[in-house]
Amino acid sequence: MKIAIIRQKFVLYGGAEQFVQGYVQQLAEAGHDIHIFANQWSPSNHPNIHLHHVPSFKFNSFIRTLSFAWFSARAVGKESFDIIQSHEKTWEQDVYRVGDGCHREWLEQRKRFLPALKGFFLSCNPFHRLILKLEKNLFESGRCRKFIAISQMVKNDILKHYHCSKENISVVYNGVDLIRFHPDNKNRHRQNIRRELGVPENSVLILFVGSGFERKGLKSLLQATQYFRSEDWRLVIMGKGKWNKYLQFAPENLRSQIIYKEPVPEIERYYSAADIFALPSIYEPFGNANLEALATGLPVVTTGHCGVADIIQHKKNGLIVENPESAEEVADNINILFDPVLRQSMSQNGRSLAEQFSVEKNTREMLKVYQEVIASQGK
Repeated sequence: MKIAIIRQKFVLYGGAEQFVQGYVQQLAEAGHDIHIFANQWSPSNHPNIHLHHVPSFKFNSFIRTLSFAWFSARAVGKESFDIIQSHEKTWEQDVYRVGDGCHREWLEQRKRFLPALKGFFLSCNPFHRLILKLEKNLFESGRCRKFIAISQMVKNDILKHYHCSKENISVVYNGVDLIRFHPDNKNRHRQNIRRELGVPENSVLILFVGSGFERKGLKSLLQATQYFRSEDWRLVIMGKGKWNKYLQFAPENLRSQIIYKEPVPEIERYYSAADIFALPSIYEPFGNANLEALATGLPVVTTGHCGVADIIQHKKNGLIVENPESAEEVADNINILFDPVLRQSMSQNGRSLAEQFSVEKNTREMLKVYQEVIASQGK
């Protein structure tokens, strides 16, 4: 199968980028001819992976998004493909993977946390108006044959905001590398990473992984520290964002227990050093970091506004915060996990859950969608 995949940018960190890299590799290993259309991409030596550079004007986010959509449509139109799949809001694709979720729903959730005037200006922002226009065109024009929602939550959001047939939306959950992210990593990396971070072995280490601190709910997590019932804890924040702005949300007397690190490629080593994973997102289409934590055997604290909540059973393999803006509720759920016996039980259940979401299963389900589209085209 000759497959075109459109993705604007690939970097060494980020759940979406990690997913695309692993997925593309799986397709190439299976013998498919993969053509990547991107503005930035990490090079690949695989003979079945071909890179096509797509230019974009980087004056601002509005111009960058619009120019990439235009140039990528021109680029894929120069060749013939069995499937054109986009991870971006563009004009030429057979399949759109809704990996960034529903932008209209994200704006609604975001405005709940903003003063009325700021919410008004957010709605008037030219960039967001462009994204909403592209999104509406994707879901309602009929030019895209199939949508892949990465959670049932995302599918529900699409149907809530747009006139789109539910039969055209397939839910395909992300997959995780079950070898790379494994509970055995604790035996290999836990002591060294804790030593590097300056975290005592007996301290409960809470890990947050995510860039885009506002959407990931970092403010509530930092505020929650004042309600922790244990004093012997450390919180590691790993991601990109305006850290100095967010640190002010943590009580001044507790800031010495909070450690900030830029993202690293070997993220699996840091999962292995942690005891609890917390990502109280305001809006998260799925949250690959949650799945990586579960695969490593970490109990997860997430929210009902995160797609991974579709698959988590509260108090069995994770904990679900209903109101992500409530620091007290975030703390209450983390406090439950200060019990080491409960952590151990949820750790085992979390790994069992993650084993149902392998990269291989994800690839099979994605290919099934492709085949349905090709059959509908009569190819």
